[in-house]
Amino acid sequence: MALLDVSNLNVEFPTRHGTLHALRDVSFTLDKGERLGIVGESGAGKSLAAFAIINLLSKPGRISGGTITFEGQDLTAMDTDALRSIRGNRISMIFQDPMMTLNPVLTIGTQMVETLQAHRRISHAEAKRIAIAKLREVTIPSPEERFDSYPHELSGGMRQRVVIAIALLTDPSIIIADEPTTALDVTIQAEIMALMLDLCETHDVGLILITHDLGVVSEVTQRVNVMYAGRVIETGSTRDIIDAPKHPYTRGLIAALPQQNEAAQRLNQIPGSMPSLDGIPPGCAFNPRCPHVGERCRREIPALRALGEQQVACHSAEEVAALAGNGGSAS
Repeated sequence: MALLDVSNLNVEFPTRHGTLHALRDVSFTLDKGERLGIVGESGAGKSLAAFAIINLLSKPGRISGGTITFEGQDLTAMDTDALRSIRGNRISMIFQDPMMTLNPVLTIGTQMVETLQAHRRISHAEAKRIAIAKLREVTIPSPEERFDSYPHELSGGMRQRVVIAIALLTDPSIIIADEPTTALDVTIQAEIMALMLDLCETHDVGLILITHDLGVVSEVTQRVNVMYAGRVIETGSTRDIIDAPKHPYTRGLIAALPQQNEAAQRLNQIPGSMPSLDGIPPGCAFNPRCPHVGERCRREIPALRALGEQQVACHSAEEVAALAGNGGSAS
């Protein structure tokens, strides 16, 4: 049995003008210690899928269908108190902006101790000992001194290390990291991702990494879900997805990576933009931007189906796979 099993998850937002369907039939699993990447442009639904797992959906958003099973328990059927015992305890989350996570008027130590005591019946002294040990584990220098620091006294990279330490405080089974390095410069990004990879391997923690950066995904994760307009449109091992993408959107994302271009060349880009929730076209949502679009694509939503070692939701997947095998152009 998988540690986490998300099956046919649907999320909707009722409005005065009708219901907006933000996630449709999203399914994936995560095993203990596994690292899963969820990638896509802004608006693809990747962060929403993560928030739905621990029911952090903004009102009036709601789960309208599907199940989320964690350690044999259906999280969608839990009441608030039962879910609170899992959220931040068995499943931790790291957000992209540490200043949105950390309270600016409380010291790092106070916030870490409060987190521990919210989930465990331990003394302040024991909570402090654990907190300092976690700060040391994420390579914060002089952790005893940083314990008494305020967030604004730390650099951006240091604050993100503190957030990672807080996520590890309760020894969770899963960490969900939502664009954890977006606000950091490139050098610090690499350090933070290397740290997270090492910590996940050391503690055998499952990781769900939400990102738009396939370069990061290729270095950290073992499997990838590619999302577009609220659906999973391709899934498989990271190596298979990177080496032989079978969906035109995935090929476009890979072609847009800077390292795919020679010096002084214009960067590749996917034409158009992600549709809004109230503007998703009929048929395949990607069809207005797709170089392989056909009449079937404009009228019929493609189902996720097996093709080799991957699963892909594309009527032209065989054609795209042949291009990948021949080194053809992605656009």
